[in-house]
Amino acid sequence: MKTFAVIGTGVIGNGWIARFLANGHRVHAFDPAPGAEEKTRSLLSDIWPTLDEYGTSEEATLDNLTFFETLEEAVESADLIQENVPEREELKKSVLKQVDAATKPDAIIASSTSVHAFCSSRSLRAPSRTCHCCASV
Repeated sequence: MKTFAVIGTGVIGNGWIARFLANGHRVHAFDPAPGAEEKTRSLLSDIWPTLDEYGTSEEATLDNLTFFETLEEAVESADLIQENVPEREELKKSVLKQVDAATKPDAIIASSTSVHAFCSSRSLRAPSRTCHCCASV
């Protein structure tokens, strides 16, 4: 079982969490917004029967979700980190640098963005382990 970290639990982040959990992975989540954990757990409870109906892994369970108090705790043992913070260039760059500093060397860092230029990975320790999940708008 792999461990995925999700940073930012808005609409996009919660979509990643649902997919990762449905596929039987451990998910570490972090979002500093007040009530983020409660909103995520409520959403997952609402949609889980539908996910189950479409088919989930034998290891799939909502119990595989853990929220952390800090970004660093959430990412330190993750195999893949999925960043989903708001589309503000300086915020994304700052969060990606924090993630990069706190992850294990072989972790993959992925970023959801609608603007590829926001996520320059040149300043990270190992830019080759970074990928950008771009969505056209």
